[in-house]
Amino acid sequence: MRSLNIKYRPQTFDEVVGQDAVVTILKTQLDQDSIGHALLFAGKTGTGKTSIARLLAKAINKGEGEPIEIDAASNSGVDNVRAIIEDAQERAVDCIYKVFIIDEAQGLSNAAWQAFLKCIEEPPKYTIFIFCTTDPQKIPATIMNRVQSFTFKSISHDLIAEKLCKICKLEGFTDYQDGVMYISKAAQGCMREALTLLDKCADYSTSLTLENVARVLGTVTLDSMFELLNCLLDGKQPELLQILNDVLESCDNTGLFVNQFLEFLINIQKYIVFSDVEVTYFSSQWTEALKYVVEFQDASNYYNYLINKVFELKNYLKNDSDPETTITVLFMQMLRGQ
Repeated sequence: MRSLNIKYRPQTFDEVVGQDAVVTILKTQLDQDSIGHALLFAGKTGTGKTSIARLLAKAINKGEGEPIEIDAASNSGVDNVRAIIEDAQERAVDCIYKVFIIDEAQGLSNAAWQAFLKCIEEPPKYTIFIFCTTDPQKIPATIMNRVQSFTFKSISHDLIAEKLCKICKLEGFTDYQDGVMYISKAAQGCMREALTLLDKCADYSTSLTLENVARVLGTVTLDSMFELLNCLLDGKQPELLQILNDVLESCDNTGLFVNQFLEFLINIQKYIVFSDVEVTYFSSQWTEALKYVVEFQDASNYYNYLINKVFELKNYLKNDSDPETTITVLFMQMLRGQ
């Protein structure tokens, strides 16, 4: 069975999620027959660079032929590039343009880039190079000045969740609304990662409840978030330490837990400001729990304090060899209002 990532890979530009500016420019250039001979797609992994490169190659050649895909990480030397340049001089047999997609382009050596330089400056008439990179800082300035660069941004949680919901409906998954939201957060702007996580969760159960998703991903449920918060509000130190210990033992990624708790607090602050669950990531089933944790004097100031403390915690964790202890200490400080 094909993975969801392969099954739902975009087949047209209209199916691409979260890269509207890039798609609009490329479609305009296609309409005007003004696609350059050397393009650079730059952005974090899983945001659609290779997928759009394939769609562009398909559009340029009216659906004929296939692009030549090369992994620069394993073909990084000058001899590899010279072989590519030699191949680029020959016309394609089964289509108009010979399109090279050079993935992980930051892996090319300086000598390899220098070998590419003249070919990029004076490309063969019917050859197009599309370089894809997650680290444009490693691309030499001499190359950057000679390619048309496109920046691929991280995909928003909402757009990822919307796409995952459509897939869940098509696949017949159930109880997926809240679980999909968790997956979209865990993916951190990467659609491919979101589909991989969805695949993993569906292998465990096609009922994608929050509990099932959290169990598979090692993340923390909203129930646990509210339990932690209520302990902070009520000053229950033993209970706080016990719940926090359980959370940290079950959580595969402490950094992800801290990010989730921060976003949890931010969404509570949104609820305080707007008094409307619709502006938060909570579903209506959490309305009563929300009311309980915000109905006290100076609630907004208190949540500003908690948010600032969690931001402080994130900074501490950047180079921390014992994150569990640091997290426990900061939660104790929040309990005591320090």
